[in-house]
Amino acid sequence: MYESIYIPQPVAAAGLRLHECTPIGNPLVTKEDGKAAAEALMSEVSELEALMYGAGTHRVVLVLQGLDASGKDGVVRFVIGRGDPVTSVVTSFKMPTPLEVGHDFLWRVHHAVPARGMVGIFNRSHYEDVVATRVRGTIDSVTQERRIEHIRAFESLLADDGTILIKCYLHIDVEEQATRLIAREQELMTAWKLAPDDWHDRDLFASYLDVYSQVMVQTSTGSAPWYVVPANRKWYRNLVIAGLLRQHMQPLRAGWVSTLEHMQTERLAAIQVVRKQSESGEPR
Repeated sequence: MYESIYIPQPVAAAGLRLHECTPIGNPLVTKEDGKAAAEALMSEVSELEALMYGAGTHRVVLVLQGLDASGKDGVVRFVIGRGDPVTSVVTSFKMPTPLEVGHDFLWRVHHAVPARGMVGIFNRSHYEDVVATRVRGTIDSVTQERRIEHIRAFESLLADDGTILIKCYLHIDVEEQATRLIAREQELMTAWKLAPDDWHDRDLFASYLDVYSQVMVQTSTGSAPWYVVPANRKWYRNLVIAGLLRQHMQPLRAGWVSTLEHMQTERLAAIQVVRKQSESGEPR
């Protein structure tokens, strides 16, 4: 299957209207083919994660944003379940705690960035502080613009420090959201997710799309791109996520292998010295 069929292009500065983006994806991709391709891609991603972990030169930060019931938790389960859980860490950003409110809005986010070698998955992120806050009117446009400038600088810093940033907006339409919220009410295992604000925010659905469109255009860069992931079909959403992870990590594979080969040579040489000393009875 050709990746160009299902992997979206990064959001460009030319503009974005989420209202006009498909939440379905490419209809030419069948469910059977899509699920098989996603599994194969994640097998490659798991190997890449192991190489990156050993080399310790880069990290991945996968940012997941989207409206309520867009599938952020589902993506986390998919990536962790089929990737390498040893190298992965998930951070869910909920309402700020009193401690977090006492610091700048990026404090808790920077604190959650994993060490090099790890895959960090952000279930919501610093973008809540420029989207949800703006839609609900808790910040004004001046504060939003200032925060966007800080976000761009913050993400540039992360990129300079070896971070592979992949920012995904999980795009569902208003009908699919209603279906999922109602289904959530019927299931004991998802009852903990129920919140009156979910239904209140449905009245703001169009406003959220407008503000997300604006913010993504302003913060999608070569080193920190945004992608609109069609998420009405969960298997298609997973396919796109798997493809994006592979696409961003694969170009660095040769470098990670080279680093590991160098480490192997150095450590084998050190081991040989110790072995010779032990065999000859020389003191260490």
